[in-house]
Amino acid sequence: MRFAEPVEVVGVDGDDTLWRCQDAFDDAEVEVARLLAPYAGPEQVARALARTERTNLSTYGFGVKSWTLNVLQTAQELAGPDAPVVPFLELGRSLLTGPVEVLPGAEEAVLALGRTHRVVLVTKGDLVDQRRKLAASGLAGCFSHVEIVPDKGPATYAELLRFLGVPPERFLMVGNSEVSDVHPVLELGGWAVHVPYRTTWVLERAETPVVHERRVTVASLSEVPALLRADSA
Repeated sequence: MRFAEPVEVVGVDGDDTLWRCQDAFDDAEVEVARLLAPYAGPEQVARALARTERTNLSTYGFGVKSWTLNVLQTAQELAGPDAPVVPFLELGRSLLTGPVEVLPGAEEAVLALGRTHRVVLVTKGDLVDQRRKLAASGLAGCFSHVEIVPDKGPATYAELLRFLGVPPERFLMVGNSEVSDVHPVLELGGWAVHVPYRTTWVLERAETPVVHERRVTVASLSEVPALLRADSA
């Protein structure tokens, strides 16, 4: 990747880029399917939950609390008045209080980026939960600015770049989601590094990855500092 202009600011995603996240949701949804097994098969449960999440996205947004509401609604639709409630609430609570596991090499990569660039955290979801995960990760001091947003669309990134005082062509976003970390930044004229994670939430999966001269895919966050060093050499 060769940058048309020097990158000034590097944005880094949180969930499944810096710390594990989707694994816990995947495990929780296995338990949801088990609890609803008397009423529907696992594939039917998964389809129903995804449909509910998509329908409610503009109302509930992202995060554990919205997931819990969507699970409760899905359970009501599949099981009617017999749907359990307390086990699903407990699942949601466990997601909100579980340990935060920083991905291997993430801290070192962010520190390396910070030695040459302004590095900002750009993560979305529930404000309280994201703050908790950032604090528990021990990475808060690595960032010159932290932005926790309800959604990651072009308008959100444009507002952030205006606040940071950086033009899109000097901004690089790094994250695991094609939908949230790559596509909207490219649309604005910025740069993107896609770092795929082993599992992706169904609503974050792109039907077709975008092929673009201003994006690249790497296997690990640890590779990103070298990309910027190579370009400036």
